[in-house]
Amino acid sequence: MNIACPDDKVCIGGSQSWYEDRWHRVSGCGPVSASNIIWYMTRLCGSKAQYIELMSEMYTFVTPGIQGVNNSSIFTDGISRYLAKAGICFNPLVLEIPGKSGERPYIDVVLEFIESALRSDAPVAFLNLSNGSLGNLESWHWVTIIAIETDTMHVEFCDYGNVHEIDIYEWLRTSRLGGAFIYLSE
Repeated sequence: MNIACPDDKVCIGGSQSWYEDRWHRVSGCGPVSASNIIWYMTRLCGSKAQYIELMSEMYTFVTPGIQGVNNSSIFTDGISRYLAKAGICFNPLVLEIPGKSGERPYIDVVLEFIESALRSDAPVAFLNLSNGSLGNLESWHWVTIIAIETDTMHVEFCDYGNVHEIDIYEWLRTSRLGGAFIYLSE
C-alpha cells in the first residue's frame, strides 16, 4: 500500500490529514482505511495526488456521521457500494469485538482472523473504539493492519502514512468499547 509522496518519500497507506475539508480531516479515518484496502487489493499504485483522488471518492461511500464511522456496517455497506460501482468482486468479512469483555472472542480467534486475511494477501481494517492501555493507538479510530506476528501477538498497522506496532492481545484485554476487524475476500 505504498504511495509515492513528495521528496521521494514512500508513505505506507494514506492519511486523513490529506483531506482539504476540516471535517473530513477530523472524521476521515474510516474512508482512509477503506482507501488503503482498495489501493492495495486492486494493485493501484501511484502518487499521493492519485491516492487523494481515491480517498475523496471513498469518502462519498464510507461516509462518517456525527460520530464518524463508528460501526462495521457503515464501513462494509459503503465499501460494498464502492466495489459494486467499480465492478470489483470482493466480499467484506467481519469479526465484531463487543464492548463487554466477557462477550469477546478469544485471542486465538482474533489472531486467526487477522492471519487468515494477511495469508490471503488482504490488509485488515481495524476499528478501535477504545485503545485501552495502548498509548500509540488513537481511540475511536480506524487503522489498517498490514502484518502480524502470532507468537508475540503483535500487529503492524498503517496510520497517517506511517507504520506502527501494537500488542493486539493487550488491546483485546483492555479496550473498554471493542471494535471490529474487516477484510475483503474473493
